[in-house]
Amino acid sequence: MKVLLIIPAHNEAENLPALISGIRTREHSYDAVVIDDASSDKTAYVAARHGVPVLRLAANLGIGGAVQTGFKYAAFKGYDIAVQFDGDGQHDPACIETIVGPVRRGEADCVIGSRYMRGRSDTDYETPLLRRIGMYFSSGMLFLATGVHVTDTTSGFRALSRPAFEFFARAYPVDHPEAEALLMLHQKKFHILEVPVKMRGRVRGESLFTFTKALLYPLRVIIGFIGLLLNKQV
Repeated sequence: MKVLLIIPAHNEAENLPALISGIRTREHSYDAVVIDDASSDKTAYVAARHGVPVLRLAANLGIGGAVQTGFKYAAFKGYDIAVQFDGDGQHDPACIETIVGPVRRGEADCVIGSRYMRGRSDTDYETPLLRRIGMYFSSGMLFLATGVHVTDTTSGFRALSRPAFEFFARAYPVDHPEAEALLMLHQKKFHILEVPVKMRGRVRGESLFTFTKALLYPLRVIIGFIGLLLNKQV
């Protein structure tokens, strides 16, 4: 099965060399595409220099728009599985097959790499307080809306089957899409699965998840969920 790593990147020129090297030294070989979300640094140049195809966005679309661009590319190129893999270096290439495996075997349409599964949490990863609060909030909202308990709704480390990413190629949340995307999958009866993974802290560059965005995150989740739930009833 053809697997594509979708790497959204905004000003990640410093992190890409090690990330790409890590992908290429794994036991399994994966194709990759970098979605350059209107970076002001040499993100596109660095990716191309390391032999990775680059899709350059003329305007900054945010994580949702960048990832959806990757889904469209994966659908157009005929891939079977698409993996969201952040360009900041926090996702461990050694865990790619952990999330890809259940999709290969037909056990799930969306496999989430989780840091917080009970009894198997990643104790080495330190989550900033506001981000963890946001994760707890979105997990609670998802459970109230669907009855599905996901421990790491904010994880951007996910593998999706072709039907799932083709669905997202047509419609995908724009801003902080992770929790809202899970509600969309549930509404379409896709099977969601969590598996434990290890993640790493950002070494270089700055996170796009700022203090202001962290404060607004619960409101964005509420608005997004209400919109999806009301739209289902129409």
